[in-house]
Amino acid sequence: MKRILLLWLIVLCSQPFWVCGQQVSGEFFDRYARAEGFSSVQLERRMMRMMSRQAADRGDAALARLLDGIESIQIVALDGGDDTNFLQAADSLIARPSYRFQLVMSESDSGQQTRFYLRNAVPPGYSELLMVTSGPRETVVVNIYGRFDLKQVSRLSTIRPKPAAE
Repeated sequence: MKRILLLWLIVLCSQPFWVCGQQVSGEFFDRYARAEGFSSVQLERRMMRMMSRQAADRGDAALARLLDGIESIQIVALDGGDDTNFLQAADSLIARPSYRFQLVMSESDSGQQTRFYLRNAVPPGYSELLMVTSGPRETVVVNIYGRFDLKQVSRLSTIRPKPAAE
């Protein structure tokens, strides 16, 4: 009985550390999601499951699997102008040694720079993909958290909202 009680106490005490280790970018998105001059979108697990069912109904099993593994997608965009503090905050998030983000791809086109970072997250098997785009056209940070195949993430760009019927 003492062992069970001790084990339960250890689990309860360590739970805050698990939560901190899951999605490290949460603090960044919380700061800018409601800030003036920024637009944000947050898609949570229930929305991802609903989109997964819709993809399955359309016969796209690969997209359905991808969406089913994603826990959340967070997007914060600068509405206009230049906010170097926003980019510095994103860069400091990426640079934290404890987060272990690794650059997986970068691209530059007409002054617009896009960088993709990936890290292994907690629990095992989960990943966090961070995309930072900056330049004269737009400044956006996108975070995808969950169980996904990096090769399949580009499929998310194929999802387009249907126009409302008039």
